[in-house]
Amino acid sequence: MAKFKVEISKEEQDIVESFRYNFTNMLKTTKEVQATVCDMQQPLKEELLAGITALKQEVGRFYKDFDTKGPLVIGISAKEASERVLLFQSWFEDLSNRYETYNSGESLFGLEMTEYPQLQQRKRELNLLQKLYSLYLQVMHTIDRYYKMPWSQINMDEINSEITDFQNKCRRLPKALRTWPAYIELKKKIDDFNETCPLLELMADKAMKERHWQKISETCKHTFDIESEAFNLSSIMEAPLLKYKDDVEDICISAIKEKDIESKLKQVIADWTVVSLQFANFKQRGELLLKGLETQEIITQLEDSLMVVSSLLANRYNAPFKRDIQLWQKKLNNSSEILAKWIAVQNLWVYLEAVFIGGDIAKQLPAEAKRFNSIDKSWMKLMYRAREKVNAVETCTGDETMAQFLPLLLEQLELCQKSLSGYLETKRVIFPRFCFISDPTLLEILGQAADSHTIVNYLDGFFDNIAKSNQEIIFKFFIVNYKYIN
Repeated sequence: MAKFKVEISKEEQDIVESFRYNFTNMLKTTKEVQATVCDMQQPLKEELLAGITALKQEVGRFYKDFDTKGPLVIGISAKEASERVLLFQSWFEDLSNRYETYNSGESLFGLEMTEYPQLQQRKRELNLLQKLYSLYLQVMHTIDRYYKMPWSQINMDEINSEITDFQNKCRRLPKALRTWPAYIELKKKIDDFNETCPLLELMADKAMKERHWQKISETCKHTFDIESEAFNLSSIMEAPLLKYKDDVEDICISAIKEKDIESKLKQVIADWTVVSLQFANFKQRGELLLKGLETQEIITQLEDSLMVVSSLLANRYNAPFKRDIQLWQKKLNNSSEILAKWIAVQNLWVYLEAVFIGGDIAKQLPAEAKRFNSIDKSWMKLMYRAREKVNAVETCTGDETMAQFLPLLLEQLELCQKSLSGYLETKRVIFPRFCFISDPTLLEILGQAADSHTIVNYLDGFFDNIAKSNQEIIFKFFIVNYKYIN
């Protein structure tokens, strides 16, 4: 086999020599570092082993102290237990950090990993305790905050929401915790406050007045200084509310019902402050009439309000407002009766005014005409007075005038009407055909003495089924005899 000689350049030879020199120096340095590490390794290893031994001893002490001085010691309060949880949690975290450091050292030196089963056991227990006591402290802090809250600033919707959230968190805690004293106390604290919440919500209602607080004070035998600036939730929670739960609840419900009654009564009163009578002109004599349609609407509205007031009067919670309700029932009832009588008087006055004011019949009944003139003057005074107080209820019930005056007017008008009816009966006796027509029609016929030709418009009323050809004969007969009838 032929041999080949490889020729390299001077530069390549320099590179090879430089590499060989650097590698030799690096190898030397490595051996020196290895020797140094070997010299240091033993002291570090001994220090690591000493630390592991000390950690084992402290873990043992931690385990023992947890049993004797920890949060699970029987007989300590939940508050003290929560403080011990924080203390032992801090201690555990220090031990856990050292454990991780030494564990890394053992791995570095290739030693067998040291186990700390006691530390792991306490870790599980502390995790459970941390869940329990973090919730415990949160609940206690929150409820203490509620207690310091001024009563005027209480927001029961917010409180109910937070308490419900606490209940849900408590239910989700591990079953292993449910026999622990702190869990039992926590659950009782939440449940007791939650049981009080419905009462507090009722007591916080704006319907609660001083009289209701006085009743609760008498029931619970506890003073509530609701006017004090220092009056807060703790001032209420000091009272034995749950002991008298049903009685307190009845008082609060009464307050709400009373507020509803008061609101409805105020609405009725407010409604009638703006209802006014409306007047109409009569002939050329001025505003001497109530407007019929509008007045009827007022009477209907009065009946509706009376139904509301009657229901309030029948309500068993109306005691604080009973006198006012009775007063307004009387006002509305009297107003309704007076307006109905007023319309009746007005209708009769209008009817008789056409007869006795400037009519021929007034001459036939001079005594009744005189009586009506007196009634007419009184009616005008009454209507002028009514326009001074246009409010419907105030006009009717402001004093006794309307209640006393209208019946007298009605009585006098009925006497006039009775005399007038007697007068008309005498005309029907004279001329029986008048029995077929009404009093107003007959009055209009009798009032046409000056212009008897207008009477022909009424002949069909009492000469029914008469042939047209005979109407002229009848008309002439009637005209001839009219003066005797009238």
